[in-house]
Amino acid sequence: MKAIGNYIIVEEILENIVKTDGGLELAEKHRDDTRYRKGIVISSGPEVIQKNAQIIFDRIAGHSIDYQDVTYKVITIKDVIAVL
Repeated sequence: MKAIGNYIIVEEILENIVKTDGGLELAEKHRDDTRYRKGIVISSGPEVIQKNAQIIFDRIAGHSIDYQDVTYKVITIKDVIAVL
């Protein structure tokens, strides 16, 4: 799978589960207090970001796609906040 144009294909890194004061356990993707997500670059259209680079991107950016039983996030280059 190869990204084209200004798109980047990312595999999200799921962070720790957080326990609320009421005892409810929430995965990071269900929390509203986190603005950004971490991910591994699978493919970058403009090739500005190297494959396998770890990035931080806006959680509301892009859309999800399923490919070979794995869910990926497709975002644009402007949604990348930092390369780690």
